[in-house]
Amino acid sequence: MLMKDKLVKFHHKGTYYRLRKVGFVFLALISIGTIVAVPTYITMRESFNQAQHAEEEQPQLLEEDDTDSSSL
Repeated sequence: MLMKDKLVKFHHKGTYYRLRKVGFVFLALISIGTIVAVPTYITMRESFNQAQHAEEEQPQLLEEDDTDSSSL
């Protein structure tokens, strides 16, 4: 039994296999980028919210300190 060439067996041209390989590489790069970008975005957003929350609480603490020192 003779082994058929992949190009003859599946009726695809060589360009099909090149584009398919490029597609898989592109898909892999997009996946890796997403795997890195999503947790990074979540972490940055969380730290931004914590910093913003700390800035909102800081003036309230200063006001309380001012009222305590004026009563002395």
